[in-house]
Amino acid sequence: MILRAAIVFLLVINLGVGAWWMGGGNGTRRPAASATPAGVPGLRLVDEAAPAAPPAAPPSATAGAPASAPATAAAPAPVAAPAAPVEQCLRFGPFADDAARDAARTALAAAGVEAQPRQTPARPARGWKVHVPAFATREEANAMGEKIKAAGIADWYVMNAGGDANSIALGRYASEDAARRRESELTSKGIPAQAEPLGDTAAQAWLEARLPAAADRAALAAIAPAKAVDCAPRR
Repeated sequence: MILRAAIVFLLVINLGVGAWWMGGGNGTRRPAASATPAGVPGLRLVDEAAPAAPPAAPPSATAGAPASAPATAAAPAPVAAPAAPVEQCLRFGPFADDAARDAARTALAAAGVEAQPRQTPARPARGWKVHVPAFATREEANAMGEKIKAAGIADWYVMNAGGDANSIALGRYASEDAARRRESELTSKGIPAQAEPLGDTAAQAWLEARLPAAADRAALAAIAPAKAVDCAPRR
């Protein structure tokens, strides 16, 4: 009985000691920290480690940046250079012979234009044509056309423009013999037909010149007929 009472007594003591220990009976339990107003540092015991400082915020990308330099004044727009005068070149002629060409060259030089002589070679005929030469008026050409038609010839045409205006075309032929036979056939019927070569030209004399900026085109045209040509160098 006494032994049982001793065991109960020891058990109660152990329970009490355990409760005391868990309740912080040794005086080392720290009271809960009370709320601290914003901006006031909290109290800490000597043996407490200092709270870790919050990581420093990275410097602003614009903080401490040097003030931007003032905008420079806009550069003035470049002034366009005046357009160069367009170069003009003329070919004068053709001239009947070298003497006529040389006379025109002298007159051009007096007008301040330096011209160079040129020569185009003769070209052989590329075929033959049979025709009635041009009449003074369209009415005369049409009257001849009716005469040709009455002779039973269907292959004819009154030319309308160009250097052959009011002439009557009566066919083209590859050889002179064929053209001459056609000519004889038509003349035997009272038609004044003629056979002529096509593209058969003699050698021709010309002058070519690069005009100065102040050249008077009207005055130059009075010296000799001319037409514009390419100003590329010529051999």
